[in-house]
Amino acid sequence: MQRAFTFFIIVLLTETSFGQLPKNTMKKMGQNPIVFLDSVECEISYLLTINPFDISNISIVKPKKAKTLLSDKGVDGAIYVTTVKAAKTIYWKYLSSKSDEYRRIFTSPQADTTAQYILNGEALSDSAAPGSLFLKNNKNFKTINVIDKQEGKYLMDNVVPKRYIVIITAKRPKGLVKQKSTT
Repeated sequence: MQRAFTFFIIVLLTETSFGQLPKNTMKKMGQNPIVFLDSVECEISYLLTINPFDISNISIVKPKKAKTLLSDKGVDGAIYVTTVKAAKTIYWKYLSSKSDEYRRIFTSPQADTTAQYILNGEALSDSAAPGSLFLKNNKNFKTINVIDKQEGKYLMDNVVPKRYIVIITAKRPKGLVKQKSTT
């Protein structure tokens, strides 16, 4: 069971945009970590029913910290899985609270299909945006600027094919593993 569990978590971590280093973290996990899917406790077997492309982020909490957060339930550690849908809702609510213009243009989490997100100067793909943006909070957020290309002020039509450009600056969240470049 431990071997199957370890393999499953490693596969999930490699399918997501960000995660903790599985080698070091998995060695410290107990036999029965508590699992949360979109902040709701679930059985680990339920995760097998989820399409890996629907997962935005996986956070692993080591047993010592999990016990502090969850008392005796966290004695073996905790795994928090966030779906793309939940991540979009989280970052949409947060960015809407930081920018009236963002809230006016994007009236729901699903309304941002016309936006190209740029985080700290790096364009995010549609699949990477939820995993990167839902981690923004008051501790790491700096600024947001929404540019409407139809206003004609910016000559970026060949660079960004979407109508809006959402530029966000933020500090990197503590403990986040930086992806290695494949180029």
